[in-house]
Amino acid sequence: MSLNKKLEDLQKDLEEANVTSGGEAFDTPLAFSKSKKEDEKNSGETAGWKKVKTESKFMTLAKAALLSEVSYKDYKNNTESTQKQKVNRAIREINSRLYKIEGVINQNIKLKTEAGIDSNKYWKSTRSNLHKISEKMQRISERLRRF
Repeated sequence: MSLNKKLEDLQKDLEEANVTSGGEAFDTPLAFSKSKKEDEKNSGETAGWKKVKTESKFMTLAKAALLSEVSYKDYKNNTESTQKQKVNRAIREINSRLYKIEGVINQNIKLKTEAGIDSNKYWKSTRSNLHKISEKMQRISERLRRF
């Protein structure tokens, strides 16, 4: 039997198969219910399943990230790396992010110059945001010198 013939036979078998073949249907009486109490009452725990609380992939990645939404206490007590390693990684991360920020600034300066956009044509909120960014950069600069 040729390979093409086998593939055609498999494709026919797959087309004919369906979820309820053989009379075995899944028992999901509350699949579309809106009652939270009914969902809790008929949860998988009554059928012998145990509910396991897992952490989302996002939270796992966030906790693994260097400068994330993790609290300082969790960051400090994390034993995966030494405090010296944490500081060095943080400096490297800051440098990387500042490089990206500098790239965004350079692109937009070029765009502003090419488009002939005058600073007077900025929105009021844009001017306010530029002022806030300038203040933040000054504070960061002072902290960096102390660091």
